Amino acid sequence: MYRVCLLVLCLITTHLAVPAQAQSSDPDAQLRTFAACVGRLSAVAEYEWNTIGVISSETAQKRTAVVEIVAAIIPAEKSRDVLYWRNAAKQAQWNLLSRAASARDQAEANWAMQQAAQFENACASLLTL
Repeated sequence: MYRVCLLVLCLITTHLAVPAQAQSSDPDAQLRTFAACVGRLSAVAEYEWNTIGVISSETAQKRTAVVEIVAAIIPAEKSRDVLYWRNAAKQAQWNLLSRAASARDQAEANWAMQQAAQFENACASLLTL
């Protein structure tokens, strides 16, 4: 349990400052932020598809927007990095959503859903800056 909590804490703190990183003047930080948002919003879309059978138009629009941003700013030599960042964030978001749905303890489920929502909202806030 300790390892899982430590891993989740590391994943959360690594990507917590999403809006601040997107406003950074460092192009790599910006690219990493938007790639992580593509991953997180992809996980939300898959989760919606698996649980309710349809992806909400809001999720689809947000995901499409960040995909277009990444496509516009990605240099060819960063393709592998972007794929890694995207997949790592997608897995982290999926883990939170799954934990929220399957936790036996209501406090744990609430915490996981709150964290997942916080990351999704941070990504959405980038589209309104």
